[in-house]
This record gives sequence, structure tokens and C-alpha cells, in this order.
Amino acid sequence: MFESLNDPVDVLTAFVQGRVQPLRFRWQGRVIRVRKVTGEWSRREGQSLLKYFAVEGGGAETYELCYDPRIPRWTLSRAWTDPSHS
Repeated sequence: MFESLNDPVDVLTAFVQGRVQPLRFRWQGRVIRVRKVTGEWSRREGQSLLKYFAVEGGGAETYELCYDPRIPRWTLSRAWTDPSHS
């Protein structure tokens, strides 16, 4: 199931080879471990550069995380989940 969201999330990150990498995040009361970062890109919004990460969670779940340095905060902007595994 695809969901387009704008949910604030807490994200645990690490710096790997000088770049930020999400490790896990909390969404809807559960902690989702990032199994793999499958994509990373930026989008300019005014003077700010928003950072996006496409990540794989458990099973077939994939997510799109966004870091906004203006606030600063993380949001979960999209989720592709299997409702039978909720």
C-alpha cells in the first residue's frame, strides 16, 4: 500500500564517510530499522536544500525520509507498506 505522508519522525543517524545516513526511525509507535539506503537526493526549496533518502525497512517496506535543515526536522514523506504485516 502506498501512502503519501508528511509525518514528523524521530530519526537516528550516523555519519558514514562524511555523509549522514539514517539508521532507524520511529513511526506510528514502532521503531523501523533501515536495512538499506537505496537512494539519496536533494531538492532546493527557497534558500534551503532538503535532503531525501529512500530506505528499505523490514520485508518489502520502503520509505522516503526528508530532512529539512530550516526547522531542523525529519519527516516521513512516503511509505510503501504491506498492510498484512502491520
